[in-house]
Amino acid sequence: MKQERHLPEEPQDLQTVCDAFEQWRRSRQKRDRIPEELWRAAVDLSASYPTLRIARTLRLNYTQLKERIHERVGKSMASQFVEVKVPSLFSVSPCVMELRSPSGFELKIETDAALQSELVHLISCFVSHSR
Repeated sequence: MKQERHLPEEPQDLQTVCDAFEQWRRSRQKRDRIPEELWRAAVDLSASYPTLRIARTLRLNYTQLKERIHERVGKSMASQFVEVKVPSLFSVSPCVMELRSPSGFELKIETDAALQSELVHLISCFVSHSR
């Protein structure tokens, strides 16, 4: 018999998801796998909370959660497009860049110099890194 879960469509609240996990843990059979619905809810929280906090609060394996978040980010990144006007990046006028990583981190870079290769590497690491 399938257990009814009281999980919102788009969970943003860590406590709500934690309650759903606790309800599942109380009613599960020994060695049952975590339902995909609960995994999705945990991954959805990564837009609002650090991965370590989610894993500790929900009592999940950090590595497994991180891998699932990477899978989700990889799928969503495949369909994104970013236009970059190259001449303006390499000019000598002041440059301000504001970036948001797929996992929700924000980075603001202000420089008076032309974009250096170190900055390109920093931006690449920032965008590909997940919490």
